[in-house]
Amino acid sequence: MKATFSTWYLTAIIATGLAFFALALSAYATGQQALIFIGMGIFMATTMTMASLFAQRRRKALALDSK
Repeated sequence: MKATFSTWYLTAIIATGLAFFALALSAYATGQQALIFIGMGIFMATTMTMASLFAQRRRKALALDSK
């Protein structure tokens, strides 16, 4: 069974969200605040990249439908 793009989209967002959560807990436990900013940067980069890819695919599909 082949996974759809939406499945990969959700998987990437959830995985980076969980990684950010783990880094935030580590930062809280160890007192290293830099881990929060690293996790936030990774989460934001992944979210923005996936949103951009999703928008490009949607725009491409809409362009094909309008022809």
